[in-house]
Amino acid sequence: MELKKIMLVKPGRWRQHDTFGQPLGLLYLIAILRQRYGGKYRIKFIEQALYDLTTEDLLKQFKDFSPDLVGFSALTEEAGEMEDAARVFKEENPQVKVVLGGPHGSLFYDRALLNKNIDYVCLNEAERTFPALLEALERNDPIDKVPGLALRIEDKVVLTPPEQDFIENLDGIPFPAWDYIDFERYSRQISMNGYCHSRPWAIIFTSRGCPFKCAYCHHLFGKRVRKRSGENVIDEIKLLRGFYKVKEIQICDDIFNFDLARAKNICDEIVNQDIEVSISFPNGVRADLMDRELIQKLKAAGCYSITYAIETASPRLQKLIGKNLDLEKAKQAIEWTYQEGIIPQAFVMLGFPTEVPEEIQMTLDWIMNSKILRCVFFSVVVYPRTDLFEIVRQHYPDFDFSDYHWSDFYYNSETPFYSRVTPYDGQEIRRDAYRKFYFRLSIILKILWWFPKNTMIIRRIWWGLRKSFSSFSKTDNLFRSIRKLAIKSFSLLLLF
Repeated sequence: MELKKIMLVKPGRWRQHDTFGQPLGLLYLIAILRQRYGGKYRIKFIEQALYDLTTEDLLKQFKDFSPDLVGFSALTEEAGEMEDAARVFKEENPQVKVVLGGPHGSLFYDRALLNKNIDYVCLNEAERTFPALLEALERNDPIDKVPGLALRIEDKVVLTPPEQDFIENLDGIPFPAWDYIDFERYSRQISMNGYCHSRPWAIIFTSRGCPFKCAYCHHLFGKRVRKRSGENVIDEIKLLRGFYKVKEIQICDDIFNFDLARAKNICDEIVNQDIEVSISFPNGVRADLMDRELIQKLKAAGCYSITYAIETASPRLQKLIGKNLDLEKAKQAIEWTYQEGIIPQAFVMLGFPTEVPEEIQMTLDWIMNSKILRCVFFSVVVYPRTDLFEIVRQHYPDFDFSDYHWSDFYYNSETPFYSRVTPYDGQEIRRDAYRKFYFRLSIILKILWWFPKNTMIIRRIWWGLRKSFSSFSKTDNLFRSIRKLAIKSFSLLLLF
């Protein structure tokens, strides 16, 4: 078949409390296609949630562009919007090829391919698989010979032979296609860090993979850390800072501090080359690998916040989920972070299999007795093809996903896993944790003193109220309407 026009879509719906990050997976694919094929393909890139687009809006753009192939990169919570879009695209043009990638495709490829509107799924890293798929389609070669795919053959889901290994030379991947990003529009959204120090901001990966064996992790990037060179990372930061005028870099590695010497070298180069940039870590670094020297170097390089993924303070659960975090070392790292003037943040997961209320309280007490200034409490979400799912099947043999909607895989789901398998209200447990942590005078005063003074922090305070009190969550539709009116009539987006 002939391929001239490719539409790449990041699906999803806008929620007033959601955070945003540039879709690096699609941006890397665009960069790869340019590097390998030059201007051979016309590419249209659409971010549904960022522009608050409906399915009808996407269909209009589909009709106007008339692509030969559509590629989606989706989280599972975005699968509903993805499926709606794929359906109307296929209804408009049954010949268009639809490809799914991203975490949802890798975790749910079998269920995704039950939908006849999806033709192929790229598994894990797609920088090699997607171009190989395009070439096979254009040459009319057998698609089942393309490594790293899932597809239907005679109504059966088939996995092609996987790539022999993950991409080793990350420096060989071109920088994301940043010219497709409207940084000013992103500046109006709540960043992955929950707030920001400076705008505009961008997220980057400096490495891929993680060697630890946390049961809840999907390991899409593998269990071995692959690192970009310090020089390559610095070059991208300089590009973002110099050409795109980005003022804040949010590093989203799974484990940036795995190689302390490399991490320190990156910090030193930012200082030595006089790169004025704010830095944050919204994805959670490994607390028990941190040392004070790295924290000091991060501060010198412009870091203002570090998120530590604690998950639970129960030693039993730490062992059950395979994280095995040294809680004493973690608390020491948090203390050092606070002492060096960097905002220490934490991720906590509530409602693990077999977790009892006393362990939830143990975790909350641990967090409240630490120097953590901001904590995000997630509901545990169980995904297939993870060790956590096997743990769940062992303890709750009757558990399955048959009555799940895609939105139930959202970390803020109204009906979390814990509510399904225990007599406890998992959502109310989260709200109670938020109330207990944030409604302390000491924390309120520290937030007002430590955190950046801009409109984003006001929005996060509102988000915090929403997470603490169910009545505030009922304002979503009202604020959505107000926000749309403001955008169209008064250009007051920053207020909402």
